[in-house]
Amino acid sequence: MEKTTVLARLRFTMEFSGEMLHWLSNFHDAWFARQGGNSFLSEYSETWRKTFDEVVSPGVRGYFIERGVAQEHLPFIQFGETYCGSWILDAAIVMTGTIGTAYTVLKGISELPELADGLVDLKNRIINKLRPRINREVSEKIYAVAKNTNRQEIRQISPPPVSSVGIDLVIDARPLRSLTPAILKAHKIHLSVAVSRDSFVLENLGEEPLRDVQIGMFRTKTERHQWSYGDSYMGNFPLVSSRQTITKAVGEFRDRNGNRLDFSDGEEAYVDCWVSDSHGIYLFRFFLERE
Repeated sequence: MEKTTVLARLRFTMEFSGEMLHWLSNFHDAWFARQGGNSFLSEYSETWRKTFDEVVSPGVRGYFIERGVAQEHLPFIQFGETYCGSWILDAAIVMTGTIGTAYTVLKGISELPELADGLVDLKNRIINKLRPRINREVSEKIYAVAKNTNRQEIRQISPPPVSSVGIDLVIDARPLRSLTPAILKAHKIHLSVAVSRDSFVLENLGEEPLRDVQIGMFRTKTERHQWSYGDSYMGNFPLVSSRQTITKAVGEFRDRNGNRLDFSDGEEAYVDCWVSDSHGIYLFRFFLERE
């Protein structure tokens, strides 16, 4: 699962209007009228979630597209829990990648406080689009349920009010305001590597010892840019002290089948060499001319 960074937290609340509660009082024993209609709102949670997503996701994407965020970095909605007692949905606006990645991408297009303010200002636009759609869907859904549940009573009762629910949306953009750049981790290495047809030479030019040094070499007739490390001829040095030079015979490097590395044929060869220690892998390239 890819790592994501939260830019803002959302809380969407939906509850029946006074007019709708009055309408529901006509159905004393119906399941959808229980708990002030909260049973109905909870039963159709996926419907409201889908509607929320269809309105909010394009709004959020559009906001970041307008500000120049590339397609591969576009934030999206990540859903959390829903709660009863009215109907409450928690969600978040997230971006794929680490906090450092999010900071780098967004700081490159705008100051973060300005970006956060604009995100909060989306609330009214989203509410204005969401309110009529949610009201229509709630009214139609509850009327259909009521007709199926109380066929006799519904003939004497008018349809539910158009303004069936009140909604609210909170956009908390504090996570976006608090983004910080990634902490830089530094490592420097001073190596000298040499290869001949007979030997391999490694010199530690730095002040710190190199531990668990692994070496791998590839021999090819043509220049290459891709390798599988497991296919190399390998050797190792448990410790290379500061300023120490170590020499290893080429024949001591073996592949996974136990075959020795051999340059004794005198043919020209491209030699790619990797050296790894506890901090990383370093690549070197050589060309041995024909003898």
